[in-house]
Amino acid sequence: MTDGEKLIEIQQMTGLTWKDLADKVGIASAQTFTDIRGGRHGISMKLANKIIEAFPEIRKEWLMFESGPMTHKEAEGMIAMFNSVEEITDSKSSPDYINVGSCFPKAEIAIRNTSDSMAEYPVGCILVMKRVMDMKLLIPGNNYLIETNEFVTVKRLQKGKDNAHIALYSSNCATYPDGKMIYEHFEIPIDSVSRMFYVLGYIYPQANDINKV
Repeated sequence: MTDGEKLIEIQQMTGLTWKDLADKVGIASAQTFTDIRGGRHGISMKLANKIIEAFPEIRKEWLMFESGPMTHKEAEGMIAMFNSVEEITDSKSSPDYINVGSCFPKAEIAIRNTSDSMAEYPVGCILVMKRVMDMKLLIPGNNYLIETNEFVTVKRLQKGKDNAHIALYSSNCATYPDGKMIYEHFEIPIDSVSRMFYVLGYIYPQANDINKV
């Protein structure tokens, strides 16, 4: 979205004419808005501050960096959403945002599930998660997203062979023709985990637009 398009959204939100909008924001002439809409220059930090002061419901992150929704009201319940577990480790990835409302008040991040290793989560659903801050408080039998330097995966956590290890299980018990499990459980050292997220639940959107969920 260009700065000119942002101004058009602000004008449509307020219902003001461009002249009245300039007066409200405190600039001498609506020509400034015309120049921005025409692409002659962008929204300066000074102008952004004036807009935010005049309309405090507008989020500065949206106005300056196009991050998240336009207003604070729209941002309630909004969390970053990645399109795969791999994207969470990609510093260049730009997440979408999804509104989980009051269904998951503790949610911090959402990730689209692209694997069938966990039978309870349909492929294409959106996993809603909360970051684990204390690794000593893990709950065996619950599902977590585990991130290491080598991989990111969603598994059911169980105790490992000792206190230094955790065992990761898949709930999909499908097997190969010879009876060997497709998704065998495995153990990893707990100190190899860089981040871990507790899976609070999932959303299965019917609409193409995830922000309508």
